[in-house]
Amino acid sequence: MQARIEQELDLLRRHFPKLEYVKEGHWIKIPSYSMPPDWNRPTADLAFQIPIGYPGTPPYGFYMEISVLFKGQRPNNYTEPAGTQPPFGGKWGIFSWAPQDGEWRATADLSSGCNLLNWVLGFADRLREGV
Repeated sequence: MQARIEQELDLLRRHFPKLEYVKEGHWIKIPSYSMPPDWNRPTADLAFQIPIGYPGTPPYGFYMEISVLFKGQRPNNYTEPAGTQPPFGGKWGIFSWAPQDGEWRATADLSSGCNLLNWVLGFADRLREGV
């Protein structure tokens, strides 16, 4: 699993060079993620955890700094504070969200199947939904 994670991290860093990774617990932080219009901030730090059993087990949920609002409202399927807090300091909430509408097909070749880059780029889809 660690070799796969290293490949995934390399791919993610091409798009998010300031990415932070905590090996214990396999946590990833994407600092200053660009937010779509109508959110109460232009950027936000996002985080997620690579699950045990990855890539056969898909990631689930992503974390954001607390006090996030869309058009003045708290988004649906978002809980703050999250029960589990990422190891990056501060207070975090969690979006309950699954990749590609629940369709996760990871393959040995990162370029032909689902991967963490697809997962992170998919956050924009959820955030464009607003509440």
